[in-house]
Amino acid sequence: MNSRTKLVYQINKIIQLQLDRALGYQKARSLTKDPSLKSLFEHYTQQSYYFADKLQAAMALQAIETHVKPSWTGAVYRAWMIFRVRLSTRKDRAALSTALSAEKMMHLSYELLCANKYLTYYYPLLKFTFLKQFFSIKKTKEELETILIRYDSGRQQSAEIEVSFPQSAPIP
Repeated sequence: MNSRTKLVYQINKIIQLQLDRALGYQKARSLTKDPSLKSLFEHYTQQSYYFADKLQAAMALQAIETHVKPSWTGAVYRAWMIFRVRLSTRKDRAALSTALSAEKMMHLSYELLCANKYLTYYYPLLKFTFLKQFFSIKKTKEELETILIRYDSGRQQSAEIEVSFPQSAPIP
């Protein structure tokens, strides 16, 4: 497989991961009781669909076809998330922890693709799109880590925490 074909395959996998990410956040939203976490997970769901749409549009501009749908591995991960949350006594924390694990994998996938030297050569528009999304994903990962630290610190004795995310621009 040549470098261009491999690159297109990697890009399609990222779009597939974004769709899986959106479905994962929908599932996490349904498993949590904390209204602020529900709102945050809804925000990230919309962000994932937005990112997938942006990538597909950028690929279309570069004359690359995409035929992407959520993966079976994403479905297995969501099933594991349901199982983990239902067995946990701290359901909101378990959903948050599982979402953070998935976000770390998404961050790594973007990091690897942005480091691909052929991306700049073959698809410069996609490189810009990926870099922009990479920094948003990194910020999301850091926000989830901060919220998880607050959960673990015991600072929030009640089941609810205060979650803040930018309201002025719901989707970067």
